[in-house]
Amino acid sequence: MTGRGRDTISESVRATLYATAGDSEVEAFEVPDDRWAQIPALGLVSPADRRRLPASAVDAFPMSEQQAVMATRMLMAAALRDRGAIGVPAYHNVATSRLTVPRVEPAAFEAAGLGLVREHEMFRSLLDLDRYSRPMQVVLNHVDRPLVKVCDLRGLHDREQQQRLAEFADAENTRTIDLKDPPLVTITVHLLSETAITLTLTEPHAIADGWSTHLNLVEFLDRYVAELTGRPPERPASSASNASPRFRLREHSAQQLFQSLTLADSQWWSQYLDGLETLSSAETTRDRHTWQDSVEIAGQENRMLSRLAASSSAGLKSVLLAIHLEAQARLVGGRSILTGVPVNTRLAVPNGVDARGMFLNVAPLRIDVAAPGKEAVARAHRELMKVTMRGRTPLAQLARTVGRAVIPASLFGFNSFHSIAGVALRLDLDTLEAVEDWSHTDFPFEASFNRSEEVGERIRILLYSEGSSHTRADATAAYRDAVQRFAQLDW
Repeated sequence: MTGRGRDTISESVRATLYATAGDSEVEAFEVPDDRWAQIPALGLVSPADRRRLPASAVDAFPMSEQQAVMATRMLMAAALRDRGAIGVPAYHNVATSRLTVPRVEPAAFEAAGLGLVREHEMFRSLLDLDRYSRPMQVVLNHVDRPLVKVCDLRGLHDREQQQRLAEFADAENTRTIDLKDPPLVTITVHLLSETAITLTLTEPHAIADGWSTHLNLVEFLDRYVAELTGRPPERPASSASNASPRFRLREHSAQQLFQSLTLADSQWWSQYLDGLETLSSAETTRDRHTWQDSVEIAGQENRMLSRLAASSSAGLKSVLLAIHLEAQARLVGGRSILTGVPVNTRLAVPNGVDARGMFLNVAPLRIDVAAPGKEAVARAHRELMKVTMRGRTPLAQLARTVGRAVIPASLFGFNSFHSIAGVALRLDLDTLEAVEDWSHTDFPFEASFNRSEEVGERIRILLYSEGSSHTRADATAAYRDAVQRFAQLDW
């Protein structure tokens, strides 16, 4: 087996990967995930790169290709804004919830943040795209800036509070995050009364995936309540056993590096995606639209879709994917669709499910869409299972080795997380309202199907267009119609 393309893995790191895998000819999927725990701190860094590390570094490892793409996009957007470009998004998440708590204690919020920083490497990590031989994530022993910022608005009237919050939201959505100044995530708590707060999480895409974000919010609130009550915070089940070593982010980096050196998955993808044609530059820039909208699935429609999912072996995600594909077929005017599906690349190891970081890739899904019905859902499910099994091969690697035609123009997402509302209920807090959470992606169009585990009677489809050819009216109508078609099926 030999490296390919733009592989810049040093010989020392390559030897470490091969020795850990046990065989230089083994394929990545043949190596047990727990094997990568054998690699020591700094084991994925060449001697030359080690000499460049800051004195406070306790570990460093190459960023995944998906991380590097996200970080690059963020820096490019910042450069455009610095040159005066208008309408360029900051390319990071800003999500706000309004809560009531038993009482507000600024010191307790700050202590909860310190606990997160001590516990999880992502909060002590910087991302560097240019200092090292590869884009690098560097974990520091400590960080100087606090994770949590508390702003006291209790002395202001409601109207002035709302104005301050609106100004803050505008500033957060336009500011540039310095990827070399951790923590890259910020939690801002605005105190509105003796019991009411807003909680805002600001984070770049390249440092955390959605599952990590929700775990962090759960743990932050849990730690805060523990500070108030004096009881120990609850720990996730995956972290409960001291017999299991804590997952380190370098394990995921090692698996991703080794994935780039092996052939089987890349060869499979080359065959699967053979024959795709790249759109011309005229086609990719004509009549582009930027907007956001949503479609609600509730009441009888939600019950019927849940019933369809239960009566098949495909499950709810495949039903929703079939809806997405039907809507896309209507929008593009053809039944042959290429879309992207986010794939979880977390390792199946002890504590892996509780790890905090960026463990996402996007797998291209190619399909001839059947008419709404059982076959459409079954076909969507088969293709979803097929690409998910090979989903650890980075999309950026496929774009290099197969061609840029493999990059989908649309993205399907399904998020079924424990919501802030559910966490608040468990901790005896009261959720007053949820403030909009709109994200920016690498894709011209995204349909994100969001379902709360605690509020399961509603699914919300967030539609994002960032330069797609779809108008808001056409896309919203297409998804509304696709939902109705599948909800009316008699299974």
